Amino acid sequence: MLKSLSCMQNQFMTGTIFLQDLKVLCIVGIHPKERDFKQALFLDIEVDQDFAPAANSEFVGDTVDYSVLAEAADALLITKKYQLIETAAEEICQLVFARWPQVTRCKVKIKKPAAVPQASFSAVSVERFPR
Repeated sequence: MLKSLSCMQNQFMTGTIFLQDLKVLCIVGIHPKERDFKQALFLDIEVDQDFAPAANSEFVGDTVDYSVLAEAADALLITKKYQLIETAAEEICQLVFARWPQVTRCKVKIKKPAAVPQASFSAVSVERFPR
């Protein structure tokens, strides 16, 4: 039988929530031809937080809901029509910290397959901590 997690209420249980290869179709890029058509970006997002509140309550409001995270990142990229994926990665981290103040680390990698024809993809990666 599983031991109750209530004994862990005062313990910090760091965990990581992942989204991997989240496909977003959006306008992105610096070249004029990139501003006319949507292209695919693939996002890897990692967020760390204390899992104890959610593990004890079984309430999704005590954690980062990965479907909400996916929708928020998707909406940001579609709305902002970034020129640089570096800016997009930074602003996704800012969005995470603003929406989920319990997050202690955010890492975002954005892959842009169409950027360099000879490469599988070009990418940027940022890892940030709340201020």
